[in-house]
Amino acid sequence: GGRWLALLSGVVCAIGNAAQFVGGDMAGFASADLVQAFPIVGTVWGVACLGEFRKASSRVYVLLAAMYGAFLSAVALLAWSVR
Repeated sequence: GGRWLALLSGVVCAIGNAAQFVGGDMAGFASADLVQAFPIVGTVWGVACLGEFRKASSRVYVLLAAMYGAFLSAVALLAWSVR
């Protein structure tokens, strides 16, 4: 079961990357890179759904918040630069 799920996730990722390249050609690559949210999606799943950081120290939560803040700031700056 797990191998098929891994294969399916690889196929979905490949389709997403192909769509990003097509979108980058149409909308510009700076705006198309806004969809590169793999770290955010992965950690949201880990925190909210899988409980991966349940027993983590408060320092880990501060680092997670800093990562979210840095990523969202980068997305905002990219979106602002497109105007």
